[in-house]
Amino acid sequence: MIREKKRKALKPEKKEISLVTVKSGLTVNTSDDVWVLLPNNGKGRLLCVDWVHSSNMSDNDRELILDVFVHYIRTSAASTASGVAGKVKPFLINGIPSLSRVKSIWSGLNASNKKGLNQFFGTLSRQGNAQFSEYHKYTSANLDKEKGNALDPSSGALSDIEFDSLAKQVNKNLQEFDWVADRVLSYFQSPGLYGRLRNLVTNKLLLSVVRRPIQIAIMKWADLIPSGASFNDEGIRAADEIGTVGGQTLQLRVFHAKSKGKQYSRESPERYPVHLSEYLSKTLTDYKGIVLEGLTLLMESEGIELDQSEMLNLMKDIPMFPDVSLFDLRFDSLDLFKGLFTPRSSAYHVSETAVAHAMRVVQVTSDRTSDCMATSNRIRHTVLTRGAQDGLPAVQLAKMTGVTVPAARHYIDLDYISRREIDSKFIGNEFLKKIFSIDLTVVQGDDEIIVDSKFNPVGGARNKRSCSTCSTLLGRPLGCYGCPNFRPILEADHRSVLADAEDKLAVNRNSLVNPLYSRSTEKLERQIAWVRLTIAVCDEYLAGQRAIDA
Repeated sequence: MIREKKRKALKPEKKEISLVTVKSGLTVNTSDDVWVLLPNNGKGRLLCVDWVHSSNMSDNDRELILDVFVHYIRTSAASTASGVAGKVKPFLINGIPSLSRVKSIWSGLNASNKKGLNQFFGTLSRQGNAQFSEYHKYTSANLDKEKGNALDPSSGALSDIEFDSLAKQVNKNLQEFDWVADRVLSYFQSPGLYGRLRNLVTNKLLLSVVRRPIQIAIMKWADLIPSGASFNDEGIRAADEIGTVGGQTLQLRVFHAKSKGKQYSRESPERYPVHLSEYLSKTLTDYKGIVLEGLTLLMESEGIELDQSEMLNLMKDIPMFPDVSLFDLRFDSLDLFKGLFTPRSSAYHVSETAVAHAMRVVQVTSDRTSDCMATSNRIRHTVLTRGAQDGLPAVQLAKMTGVTVPAARHYIDLDYISRREIDSKFIGNEFLKKIFSIDLTVVQGDDEIIVDSKFNPVGGARNKRSCSTCSTLLGRPLGCYGCPNFRPILEADHRSVLADAEDKLAVNRNSLVNPLYSRSTEKLERQIAWVRLTIAVCDEYLAGQRAIDA
């Protein structure tokens, strides 16, 4: 009993209530054991500090640790703040260790923990705690300097076949969507209905503008304006905005994902807005019309009537990609609804985790691995490696992808000849044959027939609507090979298609302005590889059938 009383007496009291505004705009009470950093279920939404409050560490250590965490929740993304806290927790649970203790355990730590401790001590030092300067000097000098491999087959740049497969699948999924169907409010409240449409559009946008999921997630409709208009943003010069280019195109304002010293995620726009193609502009316009329809139905459910111009004006600060919970919202007045959305608010934005997951589930055919997964990082690696191979300067690569110039310069030094040899080596591997052989079939009666130059059938389309809206530059039937919507016929004369394609390739090669610059023929070369693979698989399958019949 006496021992129990002593334990209770030693239990530290919680720090006095202190309210802090985090980067997402939410307010956190630092005396709470759990800090809510995001209004959605994004990465790093909760930061648990109960172990700091309940520890028997000194009050001075407790205050220093909490000050570091407060710094991160105010200035960094929620994922960064929770990541740092999680990495340092095992080593600070009893207070800040001595420098000799840090040195004694350092070699046994993994790279992630080393990075977390280095960030922690670096922040302490910058906050004016001179006694931790030696800590930071040691940790920063002894980090594991591992450089990522942008050509890694599982996490680096996608091969040409993988990237083409990803683009085709993303476009196919969008083309199959029925944009003119009638919808009710329950449609927008469903993750499987409106949520699926939102994911299709975020995939297309992420693939097109080559940015991070968090940059897509925080966008508002005010960030999408016609070419020739102005954002009236202090961070974007009028001379850098997209002028009128003669078509019905849009420009997109993108905010930096990593903006040091900024309190809000939407505080630091990239200098150059992104110009969107006519196709992508139309897709986003159609998508905006559907979101407008959902918001109109939401207003009507609350007895509020607004004309279209009022609704469009209301949408400016509403998320471009809202979470489905927005359409479940209940409010007493229009003013209350408007108060939820400001140029810097993060309420009802889809989480970056949802944007990232939507891209990960797209099925990608690979020539190198059995479980290829596309991510925003891999897409960025791909665009940077292709751009570097084309001879683009680092400044232009950085502008295209939103990375820093030093990061873009790293890609220019890669050995791309070796990369092309690797791609060629794996193009006909056994796994790809197995994947592709699934598509070898007899064309069904309701399939759309695809013919060659002599009007002989070579395959069919699984989905007529998707095939009819295809915009492949190589045309039929050559552009169909390798497409997930194409069903090649076993007995078709694919060799005739191959011969025509090889003749076309020979003509194109002879007409190159510079024989050393063969990038313009790569697309044709890849399609020829798909035709050859189709022929090989057909021959192998038919030979097996003849052996069985004999």
